[in-house]
Amino acid sequence: MQTMARQNWGIGTSEGHTAIMRNAALADLAALARSYDWSAHPEPVLGWVMAQTCIDLGNAVTVFFGGEPERFNYLSKREVPRCYVPGARLLDNICLRINCGFYLPDAQGDAARMVRLANWTAAQKADRGQGTSGRWVLDEDIVARLAAGGVCPHPAKRIRPAPQGAMLHVRLRALLVPRAVGGMRPAPCRPGERG
Repeated sequence: MQTMARQNWGIGTSEGHTAIMRNAALADLAALARSYDWSAHPEPVLGWVMAQTCIDLGNAVTVFFGGEPERFNYLSKREVPRCYVPGARLLDNICLRINCGFYLPDAQGDAARMVRLANWTAAQKADRGQGTSGRWVLDEDIVARLAAGGVCPHPAKRIRPAPQGAMLHVRLRALLVPRAVGGMRPAPCRPGERG
């Protein structure tokens, strides 16, 4: 098998590329994802890689920009040429994972990534000022953690650690039990009736 520095993604099948990724050491997976050729088989290969919890926020942003989202950011889904649809779908998935906080921030900054990210967020702000937006809008609070070296720049918006043990059932119940809306309590279900 070729080393990651000499990997030629232009040849081979999606199954072969996915096998390379699956067999790679976790420490090498992010570097392989950053080097992947988006003109090969991005959706099955990078789709699997980007779903791994070992990928951090910085590498996710780098891979996102590797897909050149600027090309299709202002096109509707129907206007994207058919040969680019798989890559655009992958960009959708990466953007969603970034925005929901799936990727944890890394402590190391990459100057080139930070410049590109700053340009992207500046364009988002300009779009917002004009009352428009592109297809991929990155959550600025989340990506700001990259500039802050992994620290949440807004202490009030810090993500709480996942509940453990006894607290888990309390949090799950709070999610599943309907809450009062606008000061009104939901009507209780009658016995044998489902809400």
